[in-house]
Amino acid sequence: MIENYPTQKLDSEKFLDDYIHLKRNIILNDSFKSGLNSNNEDTSKLRLLTKKLVRNKKAADFSSLERIRIVVDSLIDDISEKDVCKKEGISVKVFSEWKSEFLEAFNKYSEIETLQRALNSNNKGLIIDEIGENAYDFYKEFINISSVRNLIISKNKVLSSYSEFDGVENIVLLDRVNNFRQINKQFEEVNGKLPLNGVLLGNFETFASRAERHPINKIPYFSRVYFGFEFLFKRVFPKMPILKKLYFFTTKGKNRLLSKAEALGRLVSCGFEIQDLKVIDGIHYFSAKKIKEPVYDMNPSYGPLFKMRRVGKNGKIIGVYKLRTMHPYSEYLQDYVLKQNGYAETGKPADDFRLVPWGKVLRRYWIDELPQLINVFKGELKLVGARPVSQRYFQDIPEDLQKLRLAQKPGCVPPYVALDRKGAVESVLQSEKEYLEEKLRNPYTTDTKYFFKAMYNIVFKNKRSA
Repeated sequence: MIENYPTQKLDSEKFLDDYIHLKRNIILNDSFKSGLNSNNEDTSKLRLLTKKLVRNKKAADFSSLERIRIVVDSLIDDISEKDVCKKEGISVKVFSEWKSEFLEAFNKYSEIETLQRALNSNNKGLIIDEIGENAYDFYKEFINISSVRNLIISKNKVLSSYSEFDGVENIVLLDRVNNFRQINKQFEEVNGKLPLNGVLLGNFETFASRAERHPINKIPYFSRVYFGFEFLFKRVFPKMPILKKLYFFTTKGKNRLLSKAEALGRLVSCGFEIQDLKVIDGIHYFSAKKIKEPVYDMNPSYGPLFKMRRVGKNGKIIGVYKLRTMHPYSEYLQDYVLKQNGYAETGKPADDFRLVPWGKVLRRYWIDELPQLINVFKGELKLVGARPVSQRYFQDIPEDLQKLRLAQKPGCVPPYVALDRKGAVESVLQSEKEYLEEKLRNPYTTDTKYFFKAMYNIVFKNKRSA
């Protein structure tokens, strides 16, 4: 133990760890005075440890570590307090202050460490008891469950109850996310507690899974009425300024209905990256890693009409109006969905779970894009032009097409419709390039030409959105 310390430099954390170990063996032993000979080996080690420090400083120059060394000398009875003060050139008052500060800090450190060890001593049993062995097997793939650096938060508990815990590396939330009254706030607090790359493990239930598991699902017709009312009360009410007060008063925020997209999107918005997701007995269990600070987005998209962040002329980010075809917080999952499934032939993410059931119908007939006329009136879009895309999609467009796009306003009616091309990525990009190049050659007639060709294809050729 002692050989690890340099003569002129001492690591404060290692010193405290060794001191705690020796102090528990010696100082906190009620029979220390009578059993001094039996603990002589530990005493010698502690004496040697303290004498490794440089002792040639004036009182005003003592570091925190050297103050600890002086207090240790007194505590192990190697030298009296009076002799310590005389030897170091400090007053008894100064020494007393140092000693009080040290013992207060040490006792607090010991209590927290002991509490942490007590709470984490049976992590496996606690996790299995509350969420099952299969969930435990999934969680142990990502963290060392028995580590004292884990913080396991039982059901009906919140992180604020453990605010004094320091050095936490991973957090496990055993209660379902559905039961958190303020979901984002809880995730934000977890983010603040974890270090960069710290792991959060948790679980949630989607309303689709809940419906499948609910006994009422077996009753024909009545089940549709019941789940329709439940959806209205637990999904719509919490998102409306006045009605949400009634919802929270009645439910206390418990058993909130969540979609997979909303639960994961909230995680990503709060600074986490989804590592893995697994469904066990209808419950989604996730592992997420902290990669940044939360977005603290106070205006996430909830209602049926919302604005999408899109790249406009000269790279300006504009808010494009649209009727909702995706679940709330879906905008935060673009990278996650593309990483999982890539692009479909339509140029949109493949197997996109973010779509609501009626979303495909609204998209197919361009109903969801009708509110973009607001952007036309505001001068942000044209009737005809390359479609407005997200920053993430824009990065994947060839550089020459990016330059052509930035020189023009985006449009509501995309060129591939006017040219009667397929909705595959390559066809869409090629159509946009042809349109933008023609627009440069014929700036006054191109849009009119493309608009009437698009209307003809929609009405007479049954052309539909990709």
